[in-house]
Amino acid sequence: PLYDIYFTTKSYGVKELEAMGVPRVIFIGKAYDPLTHRPVQVSEEERKKLGGPVGFIGDYEIERAQSIYYLAKNGIPVKVWGPNWDRKCKLKHPNMKVEGKPLWGNDYAKAICSFDINLNFLRRINRDLQTTRSIEIPACGAFMLAERTDEHLKLFEEGKEAEFFSTKKELLEKVRYYLEHEEERKHIARAGRERCLRSGYSYHERIRRMLEVAVSLGMNR
Repeated sequence: PLYDIYFTTKSYGVKELEAMGVPRVIFIGKAYDPLTHRPVQVSEEERKKLGGPVGFIGDYEIERAQSIYYLAKNGIPVKVWGPNWDRKCKLKHPNMKVEGKPLWGNDYAKAICSFDINLNFLRRINRDLQTTRSIEIPACGAFMLAERTDEHLKLFEEGKEAEFFSTKKELLEKVRYYLEHEEERKHIARAGRERCLRSGYSYHERIRRMLEVAVSLGMNR
C-alpha cells in the first residue's frame, strides 16, 4: 500500500498485488534493448559455433528438456545454450547438443541470429505467458517458434510475425515445415522485427509509457 503505482510484467500479478493492498497495478509487457537485441552479421565460423538449424537459449527446465528430446528423437538437431543443462538434464541424444553455459550481450544476439529456428519455451515455475525471449528473438530479426498463449498472440500475429505451437506434435510439424521453407521463415522473421519497432516493445518505449501513466495521474511533482 505504500506504492502509488506498481508496474508488473506478470499479468497474473495484477490481482495478486491488488489483494496485497497496492492501490494501482498496471501490467506491462516484456521488452528488448535496441543496442543488444538487433540483427547481427555473423561469420560462417560464428554460425557454426553458436547456431544451427534449431536452437534454444535459456535455463534448464524438465518440460523444456522433454520437448527438445522429442525433437531430437524425431531427427531434428537442436543446440542448447544456458545454465544447468549439463548438470541437470538426464535426457541424452546425439541430436541434442548441450553447450552447458549461458550467453550474454553480443554473443547472445549472435547466437539468436545464427539459428534458423529459435525455440521459445515458457517457464512453468514462473507461470509465464511470455518471456524476455518472446521479444528479444523477433527484435534480432530472427525466426521464433514459441508456445502459444493469449499474450504471445497479442504480441505477434501467428504465421506472419512469429509462429506458435501447443503440443509436441505441432512443434515437430512446424519445425519440419519451416526448415524446408526458408523464404517464408525469413519473411516472418523480418515482420516480427518490424512489429517490435512499430508497437514500441523496447525498454525505452515501455518506460516512456510508464512515465506517461505517472504524469497522467499527477505524479510529476
